[in-house]
Amino acid sequence: MKKLLFVFAMVAGTTFSASAQVQQGTILVDAYYGMPNLYKSAFQSLVSAADATNVQSGGIGPLGVRAEWLAAEKFGVGIDVCYSDAYVTEDAMGSDGMMYSYELRSPKIGIMATMNYHFVSTETVDFYFIAGGGWKNRTLTSTTDDPNYTTDSIDMSLLNIAARVGVGARIFFTENIGINLGVGFGQGSIFNGGVSMKF
Repeated sequence: MKKLLFVFAMVAGTTFSASAQVQQGTILVDAYYGMPNLYKSAFQSLVSAADATNVQSGGIGPLGVRAEWLAAEKFGVGIDVCYSDAYVTEDAMGSDGMMYSYELRSPKIGIMATMNYHFVSTETVDFYFIAGGGWKNRTLTSTTDDPNYTTDSIDMSLLNIAARVGVGARIFFTENIGINLGVGFGQGSIFNGGVSMKF
């Protein structure tokens, strides 16, 4: 695995023309989008089993921004803010025999402190391990125009703890702009990627 990462770094280093290496004092900002959205997938499975009419599901994210400051040559500290949402809507008959609209929605926000170890850093690529922990809040909310149905909101975060462990990579096409890719478990989902900026 290390040999594969080294070969990739060498290829990337000869392909692009960035000129500033990630080093102590560097500030990195990533905007990313993750997949899969597990709650969205769960709601979509509910849609396939629903017997109501006009059933729809959707969602957004995980959508996030993280920033990192390299406190040492290979060690960085930072913050990660992430948001996701999933919903399912349907039209169904209420207890009075009339048709009403029902929505089930589950938004989530998380804020973490992160620590990164940069094990390969060249002028164009940056590979790192990431570990983070912090706070999250996820709710499950039901809304409807049915006057006989009680709207409810439930806190789904049993411990309100956000966390992530994984590996990531940044590839810079210019001195300050590139892309980011990540694989791991926790906040940000299994896979994520987006745009990176270096200052």
